[in-house]
Amino acid sequence: MKIALVTSCLAGVAHSKMAAVALTKEAQKRGHSIAVEEQGGHKIPTKLTAEQIDEAEVVIIAKMVTISGKNRFEGKPILDVSVNKAVRDPSLIMDQAEQLIQLS
Repeated sequence: MKIALVTSCLAGVAHSKMAAVALTKEAQKRGHSIAVEEQGGHKIPTKLTAEQIDEAEVVIIAKMVTISGKNRFEGKPILDVSVNKAVRDPSLIMDQAEQLIQLS
């Protein structure tokens, strides 16, 4: 499964990075590929490419604050979760993403 992940918190320093790491590890453990975009503090250090978005079978948005550019994911199955939940239970989030793909 190919995943596009966007994480977002107020500063873009701690929570969004922890969520990205936790979900990346879980995705890799399951044999999925994942492309990550971290947002916060009014900056986006690494932005998902159009190709990464196109190839994604599911988009996971783990956020504390509204993300910018959500319209880029129109037509894609989107799993919207809190950053804290992603950090605490990445396995559950990945289970939900896999179920969302099966329903699509």
